[in-house]
Amino acid sequence: MKKEFFSAYKLAAVMLTVLTLFLSGCSAEQASLPLKPAAAKTALLHTTWRISEINGSKVVFRPGQKLDVSLVFSKGGQFSGTTGCNYLNGTYILKKDQLNFGSLAITRIACSPQLMAQEREYLGAIRKASSYAINANSLKLFSADGRKIMDLIAVMRP
Repeated sequence: MKKEFFSAYKLAAVMLTVLTLFLSGCSAEQASLPLKPAAAKTALLHTTWRISEINGSKVVFRPGQKLDVSLVFSKGGQFSGTTGCNYLNGTYILKKDQLNFGSLAITRIACSPQLMAQEREYLGAIRKASSYAINANSLKLFSADGRKIMDLIAVMRP
């Protein structure tokens, strides 16, 4: 009986260690990949867009942050991204220069107060998006009243 308990305990400890390494390895890998400017002519879809400004405030990489603040649009009306703290995904509707976000799902990892405030700004901005414009490697999102709510820069992984 004692040997079975020890084996079960050992197995559980090994599984927990592997899971921890796997999860921390994903975060470290994401954070360590350098990003380079994308090609001169940039398409909205399948480009990683790094958010550089939200509602007139610069987005900076903060202490403790492991992820860039980013957005990627895929075919079929799906998008994904990161808030600097959490991952998000959802749906969007694209008609000419009109862009509206639909449903949204987000992980709920707690981060520093500064990162959580930045995340709230980001989520609020994409919910207000109504149109967009691309100029070279720059994407701008606008609210329904025409106010610029977000600046994004096209980047790609090496």
